[in-house]
Amino acid sequence: MSVTESQSLPSPVVCRVGDDCDDLDLRLSKLWLRIGIAGVFAGQGMVFSLAMNMTPPDYGTTAYWTVHGLLIFSSLVVMGFLGGPLFASTWRMLRTRQLSIEGLFTLSLAGAFIGSVAGSVTGEGDVFYEIVSIVIAIYTFGRMLGERSQAKLQAESSQLREAFDAAMRLDAAGRVTSVPVADVARGDVVRVDPGEPFTLDGVVRSGVGFVRETSLTGEPLPVVRRKGDRVRAGTYSEDGSFEVEVAAVFGERELDQILDPVESFSGRPSELQTQANKLVQFFLPVVAAVAAGTAVFWAFAGSWMDAVFNSMAVLLVACPCALGLATPVAIWNGLYRLARMGLVSRDGALIDGLAHGKRIYFDKTGTLSEAEMQLGELLVAPDWEAQRDELWTAVASIESRLKHPVARALAQLLPRQFGQSPAIDELRLIPGAGVEAQVELGGQKVSLRIGEPVAGDGQEAARQELDRNLLMQVGKRVYVAIDGKLAAVAVLSERSRAGVASLWSQLEDLGVRAVVLTGDPQPELEMPTSVPVHAGLSSEEKAVIIRQAVEAGESPCLIGDGINDAAAMSLATSSISMGSGTGLAQSAAMGHFYNDRIGSLPAAIRLARAIHARLKGNLVYAASYNVFGMTLAAMGLLHPVVAALIMMVSSALVTARALRYQA
Repeated sequence: MSVTESQSLPSPVVCRVGDDCDDLDLRLSKLWLRIGIAGVFAGQGMVFSLAMNMTPPDYGTTAYWTVHGLLIFSSLVVMGFLGGPLFASTWRMLRTRQLSIEGLFTLSLAGAFIGSVAGSVTGEGDVFYEIVSIVIAIYTFGRMLGERSQAKLQAESSQLREAFDAAMRLDAAGRVTSVPVADVARGDVVRVDPGEPFTLDGVVRSGVGFVRETSLTGEPLPVVRRKGDRVRAGTYSEDGSFEVEVAAVFGERELDQILDPVESFSGRPSELQTQANKLVQFFLPVVAAVAAGTAVFWAFAGSWMDAVFNSMAVLLVACPCALGLATPVAIWNGLYRLARMGLVSRDGALIDGLAHGKRIYFDKTGTLSEAEMQLGELLVAPDWEAQRDELWTAVASIESRLKHPVARALAQLLPRQFGQSPAIDELRLIPGAGVEAQVELGGQKVSLRIGEPVAGDGQEAARQELDRNLLMQVGKRVYVAIDGKLAAVAVLSERSRAGVASLWSQLEDLGVRAVVLTGDPQPELEMPTSVPVHAGLSSEEKAVIIRQAVEAGESPCLIGDGINDAAAMSLATSSISMGSGTGLAQSAAMGHFYNDRIGSLPAAIRLARAIHARLKGNLVYAASYNVFGMTLAAMGLLHPVVAALIMMVSSALVTARALRYQA
């Protein structure tokens, strides 16, 4: 359970274009400084308070008033440096009449402080100024974690917007001017050069080349775009120059439809936090009423000191430290154990989602499959079989000079071949088709072309013959031609990540159904027939599916890696990104797989279920303990010293119980 409701957190820092994006770090640095200063005074206060309770100086002496004065001063310093947000939330709670756990913290804090001051002034009983520091520290750290996570998501979203915030606009005279995308109108023409991003949605008016769309569509390899094809902001030209007629302006782009829900996402409380807040709706008025009733009763039945001490005992024994300390410690320990498995997170709500999730949705490219393609098969035409090694060494040497995804896969050949790489001359890209260069093979200078087949080149029959002899009939085919004649073909394929093969049966044993959502219109990754695959999905279509699953009560978890997964992640009950995923996906997700260890998912689910079961039991235990303790305190059977002791012992017991789960 977090110690603060999501609605009580301050608005996160949003880093937009033109803003000072260092504001978050500055704010957190100042807060850490305040925590450090407050920590010094809190530590001194706890030491002096313990000393006072063990060997108190004589009442009324200079030493007595000096030490008690320092204790009061240290508590006021801690409240002044760190208590502002807690008190502001409590005031907002009172104004809106929406009870929250902040009110219970403030009530316990006030009871401890006022009762301790009464003890200092009268010299009767012990003092508990250290409780002030404990309560505020718990609240502050919970608030910092929530604000930091939300601000990081906003910053990633803003940085992504900045990467696509300018366009090269062409005027009627053919002049090119760099302008903000917000100044481009529908129907304007913009230019995109090789290696540059498309920053507006539109239709290609001229140009041809490969476009990398993986982050939006999930297609593992760049696709060819030419005149009449649609292109979208958030993608990149690999090798061609394009002129694009704008069809969707700033605010209407598909990229905007992805980022808007991410930026408006304000987080959600965990299930345990929600349950605790519902409990507070009932518990807070009861605590206040019992404390007030106790004070009134003992004011008449005893002395005013009895009224103060017994009412303070009620507030102390009702202090939410048992949950405020034990539950976060248990969750942090659980998150640590998840990290040991390869699932890193700072969000306890991920434990809720994994514990109750009935369906897990997977992206494909970069999630179930490796981000990079692998070489599946190499086949050489009979005429070139004798020069096989020399041929593939030349291919790898050419491709190693390029950054294209296909080139990276083919460049893997280079370490596997023997001999020296040939000299390469006149290397040139053929937009949308491949690459061509002059190399020396068999003692002769030849033209080596690598890439897509060229229609009408007279090599259709040779390609069909090679294709028939391939063992792999699926995958991306890259053809090699020498002086215009087909010489070889390479087949590239997607490779499943480690652990994926056994993932499906383990999830089925856990009663969790797996579904694949991918933007790839023709997914080729092998999966069991029992796993539904929805192909060719846009970001919005993924979000619709996740929203429907949430409304159906399936507590869906989404696992992905791309920009097009971020909006759906903000809707899912829980979400996990790949460690190699985009920054936006990692920020939108509740956790990420370190080193892409997706095979640890079943073990993480089992652990989350064990943690959750134990923490729910703690919620019932703590509530029962508080009711019983308050009853004794109201009857005058519980001295404040004993109440504080019981509160601390109970916190330790609840913490030990929370940590004693079996995965």
